[in-house]
Amino acid sequence: MADPKLTAPRGTRDLLPEDAPWWERAETVARELAHRYGFSRVEIPLFERVELFARGLGESSDAVEKEMFRVSGARGSDEERAEWALRPEPTAGIVRAFIEHGMHVRPGPLRLTTIGPMFRYDRPQAGRYRQFTQWDVEVIGDPGPAVDAELIELGHRFYRDLGIAGVEARVNSIGDATCRPAYREALVTYFAAHTERLTDDSRRRLHLNPLRVLDDRHLDPELAAGAPRSVDHLCDACRAHFETVLRLLDALGCAHVVDHRLVRGLDYYTRTSFEFYVAGREGQQDALGGGGRYDGLVELLGGPPTPGIGFGIGLDRTILAMQAQAVPLPAPPPLVAVVGATDDGVARLRVAGALRDVGIAVRPDGSARKLGKQIESAVKAGARWAVIVGEGELERVALKDLASGEQRDDLDIPAVVAAVRLT
Repeated sequence: MADPKLTAPRGTRDLLPEDAPWWERAETVARELAHRYGFSRVEIPLFERVELFARGLGESSDAVEKEMFRVSGARGSDEERAEWALRPEPTAGIVRAFIEHGMHVRPGPLRLTTIGPMFRYDRPQAGRYRQFTQWDVEVIGDPGPAVDAELIELGHRFYRDLGIAGVEARVNSIGDATCRPAYREALVTYFAAHTERLTDDSRRRLHLNPLRVLDDRHLDPELAAGAPRSVDHLCDACRAHFETVLRLLDALGCAHVVDHRLVRGLDYYTRTSFEFYVAGREGQQDALGGGGRYDGLVELLGGPPTPGIGFGIGLDRTILAMQAQAVPLPAPPPLVAVVGATDDGVARLRVAGALRDVGIAVRPDGSARKLGKQIESAVKAGARWAVIVGEGELERVALKDLASGEQRDDLDIPAVVAAVRLT
């Protein structure tokens, strides 16, 4: 019996060399902006205790209930046999690191950033993968509201710098421990009168966490439109905070819409919540990223009372948006092939090394094929130039323009560098 065909796991995919320019562009812009906005890189494990996510994200969240990749140790110490999970998002892990390493004593607020894979066992569909990549930023120790507007503006700048048109932020305030209980009761009263129109998940969650009913992607739109609005139940402090955020977004020229249904899917959010969409594509599967405040999360996980806010931007969906809008990518630096048919490859490698020393991308061909075959291979590989090395030669070479076919002979390495850099 033949072995089954081995393929990538369902809900994942391979990124091939032709995909790399899109990813390099998105990651480069993210890292450059993080540096310009004063964020420092942090890395956390790909897996943590299930308890961390259950406490931080909420037992009733989809990420914990349905979407978590759980990993259990088969042997070893009690710790190794504990229940672990691949991270569904990075904020809980970053806050855990903040507490574990006593980072609250550092000059604050802390600005932390990371880029890496996340994992959610969700039904695969367009733009939704079981392994996906997020750019994450967190500001821990600043109560806002200026930082709320700053992070939303940072998200806008990221999409703008990538060339994605029509991105807007959808924003809302879901209050805090002072005013949210009254809002929860208003939701329970409203939806309890319409339980026959709720999904099984929403009926089960109605009394556990009624805000999650608004987050149900299958909620009847008419029923959702008539639901109580969180902004109508804000206390004076939360209302003033949200009004200031909106005023600052106007002053910064950040396109935004107040979305009264936006509560996000994780329990740790307080006050400001936001998501980014391309205008006209506001379905839940089309969000490019989002975030919000989590002023109680540090304390919930055992740290001192500390405000926080952050966002996660999905690079997979961002790249799909770039491709859908045919966003042009910057031209890559020219690739130089080093070829030659009359030596054993030593001179070719020495010439390649000399060009690499000055920062030029080089693809040497060390084969014994005829020169024409080597040049043909260089063209297929995308090389812009071919440096042709004679037997034992390093000081004098020929340079062939693979686009025009023009060739110049008897050049030294500095002349080759000057010609390539003029491309």
